[in-house]
Amino acid sequence: PPAVVGNWASEARRFVPGLRVVVHHGPSRTPAERVPAMVKGADLVVSTYGTAMRDLDVLEKVEWSTVVLDEAQAIKNPASETAQQLRRLDARCRVTLTGTPIENGLGDLWAIMDFCNPGLLGARNRFIAEMSRVSRQPEESPDGAAGSNGSEALAASRAAATPKAAAAGEGALAALNGILVFRRTKAEPAIAAELPDRIDELDHCTMTAEQIGLYQAVLDELVARTEVEGGEAGPERKGAVLAAITALKQICNHPVNYEDDDGALDGRSGKLARLEQIMGQVFAAGERMLIFTHFATWGERLAAHLSEQTGLDISCYHGGLARGARDRLVQSFQKGRGAGALVLSLKAGGTGLNLTAANHVVLYDRWWNPAVEDQARDRAWRIGQRNTVVCHRLVCPGTVDERVEEVVAGKRRIADMVLPKSSSVGDLNSDQLRTALGIDQDLLLIDENGDNGSNGPGGSS
Repeated sequence: PPAVVGNWASEARRFVPGLRVVVHHGPSRTPAERVPAMVKGADLVVSTYGTAMRDLDVLEKVEWSTVVLDEAQAIKNPASETAQQLRRLDARCRVTLTGTPIENGLGDLWAIMDFCNPGLLGARNRFIAEMSRVSRQPEESPDGAAGSNGSEALAASRAAATPKAAAAGEGALAALNGILVFRRTKAEPAIAAELPDRIDELDHCTMTAEQIGLYQAVLDELVARTEVEGGEAGPERKGAVLAAITALKQICNHPVNYEDDDGALDGRSGKLARLEQIMGQVFAAGERMLIFTHFATWGERLAAHLSEQTGLDISCYHGGLARGARDRLVQSFQKGRGAGALVLSLKAGGTGLNLTAANHVVLYDRWWNPAVEDQARDRAWRIGQRNTVVCHRLVCPGTVDERVEEVVAGKRRIADMVLPKSSSVGDLNSDQLRTALGIDQDLLLIDENGDNGSNGPGGSS
């Protein structure tokens, strides 16, 4: 990904200064006709997935010693254009690097391993069916998200599973990982000894009257549309439900995240109030923090607001920035001393970066996959960090925000709350949508006194 190109180049200068390193990326990169000469004069060529795809016609003519895919979850879908086209690269050795080999299901692991050793694992569906037998619930991946293969194949594998078969499948998977996967986890003693402690906190935030009104309006509109359409669920209904879920998450963040108005941000969101409380404590201690959101436009607005509130220059790191601008933001933050913060979009800033100058992380809004959130948190909690890392996850109880928390915590998926036949949110009728996405009045924390903070002194539970 573009976000890690600069890091690869700087790490190469640090650890292997004798290598000739070329960055092949951006509008000023080497023209296609001169690429062969560029490769001959380099030991290491660093590029991005996008650039490699655009220049593949010339890159595939090079006989590479080694091709390395960093953040290899980019090819987790073997049918994607990126995964298909990168297989055209001619290399004597292929290596993939990833902190999340399984984001959605065992199919991700197959795709990444099959890139390195094509055909070795056999057919994808058969691999998933066989390996799924090691789990008590084959339809779920280790991270609790739905598997990427068909539910029928998984149901068949569950029916056929026996203790003997499960043991065989577990042994096969362990053998594959032992031979083909070189794994390093932070639980290993040698690595754990280099890492400081980590504290994860779940902060329950209030909802303002404005947020509740907007939330109910979006839900009512969705339910009304579902009742009018009736009949079988189709792509349009599923799209409407997914769009509504995104809108509800935005409303939980802040009304401006949903409506994009030009009004002031103060006093309109319990999450923002809680973030300001955390920031006050962090800055009072002279420490630095990272704030992640997966809405880039909201991230820019948030950074501007926090800059105005604190008098400090707080920037937003997102995918719309050029690589040079991203690199400068990271370098400036890392070199900074004393109080400071950086807002990052989850997609652009959640992987590959070393941001150990911060020892506080706030996940302002939630993502469905815990591995993605952990990757973001680990921008600060990694080798080189010397302080205890505190991670705050902001949640509005009684809303879709908390449903995301349930998924991340592995308690249950939204589909589990409704009829067994439901295979996606697009299949839910109006009553089921209210159950899955509606406000739970018993759990909702309402801002009744103008205090938009969290529930209790620590704000966590």
